[in-house]
Amino acid sequence: MRPKNIAALAGAACLAFAASVLGGCGLAGERSQPYGIATTSMAVCQILDRLEIDEVVGIPSAAEDIDLPERYEGVATIGNAMTPDMEILSNINPELVLVPRTLEAGLSAQFANAGIKAQYIDLSSVEGMYDDIDALGRQFGREQQAAAMRAEYETYVEEHRVTAEQPQTVLVLMAYPGGFYLIVTADSYVGSLIELAGGTNVYGKDYVDDGSGVAAVNQEHMIQTDPDKICVFAHYDEENAFAYMRNEIATGELWQSFRAVREGEVYYLSSDDAFGMSANLDWYTAFDFLTETVFAQA
Repeated sequence: MRPKNIAALAGAACLAFAASVLGGCGLAGERSQPYGIATTSMAVCQILDRLEIDEVVGIPSAAEDIDLPERYEGVATIGNAMTPDMEILSNINPELVLVPRTLEAGLSAQFANAGIKAQYIDLSSVEGMYDDIDALGRQFGREQQAAAMRAEYETYVEEHRVTAEQPQTVLVLMAYPGGFYLIVTADSYVGSLIELAGGTNVYGKDYVDDGSGVAAVNQEHMIQTDPDKICVFAHYDEENAFAYMRNEIATGELWQSFRAVREGEVYYLSSDDAFGMSANLDWYTAFDFLTETVFAQA
């Protein structure tokens, strides 16, 4: 990942100095050859930090709003995961950009047109995330760090997951503030986390063939699954999305057909507890909420 000749090394040093002078405000100037790694994802940024990878030249704009790892202070921001700034990326000229796999279809052509090499990381489940952490460890010579992260993950799940003779069944819904929702299968971060914590997602991994992890289902079909619990998280704008779902469940006549609704077993999964679209290294916070709150009576 480092420059292979003295000229390139000198160029990289000059760029690093320019970046420090600019206070990380954006472009560090065009590199003579590709150097370093960029990522559009805050979750991947955190993974790279845990892998102790210093050669990071581009990070998501969301990093401006959080406590950034010290090793990445002053690094250029390149936009968000769904709309990375291709002009900034072209000027930074990284060897590689790491992107969530769910965005591959929408972004692969843009990266190709810009002549930027992209690699896609699985953030659709905790298990998939750690599989790709293992792969990144091998790719960048950080096998020891990756192995330590996997050991933490496996030990935590083994020690904290709910074990019951009859696992609780869960219907998972993703709410949108615009006034609709989708069911969430086990082929998704939240859907798979339900099963990791000891529950059973009523819509399993094979329900949606396209691997998106979400689908539209009519309410009669959902009623037939007879879930023990209903869990709702938001795609975005959590306040309004949850307000819509609370009103929908309280006033919709068919919702009263759900045993989980009648028994008060509806739970709202907040982003403050690390629930969202993509797996991340704060997954254990969401896991704890499930085991200590949703499945507490299991």
